[in-house]
Amino acid sequence: MNPFRPTFGASPSSWIGRRSVIDSFDSALRTGPGAAGRSLVITGGLGSGKTALLEQLQQVARRHGWIPMHVHGTASIVQELVESTIPRELAAVGSPLDPNTSYAPTINTELRTLLPQLHGCGVVLCIDDVERVSATDLTHLITAYQDLIRDELDVALVAVGLPQGINRLLSLPGITFLRRAQKFVLGPFSPQNAAAAFRATPQDSGITFAPAAIDQAVVLSRGYPYMVQLVGSLAWDRAHRRGSTTITDNDIAPIATAARTTLGVHVHQPALIDLSPGQRSFLEAMAHCIDPATGSSRIADIAATLGSTTKFLSSTRQYLLDADLIEPAGYGSLRFVIPYMEDILTHTDSLGRVD
Repeated sequence: MNPFRPTFGASPSSWIGRRSVIDSFDSALRTGPGAAGRSLVITGGLGSGKTALLEQLQQVARRHGWIPMHVHGTASIVQELVESTIPRELAAVGSPLDPNTSYAPTINTELRTLLPQLHGCGVVLCIDDVERVSATDLTHLITAYQDLIRDELDVALVAVGLPQGINRLLSLPGITFLRRAQKFVLGPFSPQNAAAAFRATPQDSGITFAPAAIDQAVVLSRGYPYMVQLVGSLAWDRAHRRGSTTITDNDIAPIATAARTTLGVHVHQPALIDLSPGQRSFLEAMAHCIDPATGSSRIADIAATLGSTTKFLSSTRQYLLDADLIEPAGYGSLRFVIPYMEDILTHTDSLGRVD
């Protein structure tokens, strides 16, 4: 079985480069109520591994006997928790809801009913796509969470989402408590960690990377978590089809086009879909201005390409920085956060279509 998992939300078989987040959360659950690491906000661009890391943190919670309650920002999270998730867990511990209760159940009251019955364990509220949660729902949830923490009950919170959406939510008046949570921004792996992932992931699969193949895979993936899984998966399949137990350097170059095209379909296009015409034009100009030697673009060149000024483009630049699509690359220069973004911005052919 291919050990690499280039599927969104699927947990990788090795947690290279994310161990600090996992260890921090593990320690916080063992420390007791009030531990800072029990409130986490995890952000990063598409393909950075946010949802997969959230799933791993839920596994950590389960190992400690805690109950993870996973909700998605696309739903009404308060309604889902109060009417479905918490009642299900209450029934599991032998305490169904009292139909004769004289009050309307809330997150606060329901968790206060559940938590004392867990005997030294607790509940982790896990919110995926938190940037999509309504401000009203999130305010209700954070208010209840803060109240439970104040009474030293065993609760934890992990919220994951895209950078710009999280920054917008954290600016809302009713969410001030969440600003004090530990915040982790997931970025690309270092070359050393990317190489470690290519070595460790397939070690029990019967097919492993030759050292030269690892070097080329690191270069092709550029350390981007989704790309590491994708390059590893394609290279492993290629070696498997020819009946080899070793992925060689000859396996890497032939998969490059397929890897970049798949990245374009699953990461680039979703990342660009909600941009305004002006923001898209900025990125297109940036793609055309890339210096091959540095992989970055000068802001002055972008402005000249657009027939504008750097001052006029400052708000667009800041929006794209906040969205984690671009990042500073030295004074007066920018580079793309997601690798190969320039490919999809400079091609107008059928990139991504099946031939």
